[in-house]
Amino acid sequence: MGAVMNHLSFHVELDPRQAPPEVTEKDLQEVQQMLPDLISAVLAVRHQRRLAARDTLVDLFAGQSEITPADSAQARMEGRARRAIQEGTEWYTAQQVAEFAQLGPGNPIGSVSRWKSQGRVFALRQGNRDLYPRYALGADFHPLDGMRAILQVLRGYSPDWLATWFESTNSFLGGKRPRELLATNPELVVAAANDEVEAREFAS
Repeated sequence: MGAVMNHLSFHVELDPRQAPPEVTEKDLQEVQQMLPDLISAVLAVRHQRRLAARDTLVDLFAGQSEITPADSAQARMEGRARRAIQEGTEWYTAQQVAEFAQLGPGNPIGSVSRWKSQGRVFALRQGNRDLYPRYALGADFHPLDGMRAILQVLRGYSPDWLATWFESTNSFLGGKRPRELLATNPELVVAAANDEVEAREFAS
């Protein structure tokens, strides 16, 4: 497959009629020249990921590692939870948050990072960038007032755990998800966070 991919060629035609008015014909020509290389690069990355996944399967079938029914069930549960987290809200980069929040000149991305370090918001790490959940931000894209108190109660928990908690239905909240009440009833979400911590301490 790798050898075949090296000989693939692409020809992309862009329709000038669908371009914004400010885009010139020269701009379109430059983009059209770049697209084949970009497509090849994306395909190459996807191919490498498939090879890595295949190698993992080979190791399993070769007996180098063994997967149990419990492992399969756990993987399915984690996969569903991760999909729910991703689809439950929009996730924004620090740059996007800074732009929507209209933080202005200076170091707007640094301001968003400070929000995280101050415990006013949390972020999931994806690759080399942080992704911030929309539900933690108000209409002005600044952190909701209640987030600091909630994250203070849940300090020490990982961002992945926090994202799962905010997205999961909560019996203390009458079956609602904590993220659904952040903007309207943050005090109740703080109480649910305290209940979660107390339950975990009692269980341990």
